[in-house]
Amino acid sequence: MSATVKQILASEEKLNDVARAAFDSVNTNKTGEINYSELEAVMIQVSKDLGTKPPTSEDVSEVLNHLDTNKDGVISFDEFKVLIKDVLNAMVKKLDN
Repeated sequence: MSATVKQILASEEKLNDVARAAFDSVNTNKTGEINYSELEAVMIQVSKDLGTKPPTSEDVSEVLNHLDTNKDGVISFDEFKVLIKDVLNAMVKKLDN
């Protein structure tokens, strides 16, 4: 699996494809931006999947503020792609250890 993730990271086109698929699944209202409610919904779902406690409103706001680098109150595709790249890099690091 590490090799597959590395292939994605090595190709801007593949990274865009993966990031776009993930972005589109989170951007349920199809505005082209992820808002607070959409981010909250995905964070709640991830916490259920992992069996952890659900995020607080402060948790969601913190993640939104961290990802929203231009501070317009929503997460654009380019801002989201940075997150996907960071997640994939963390996966490679974990799998290689």
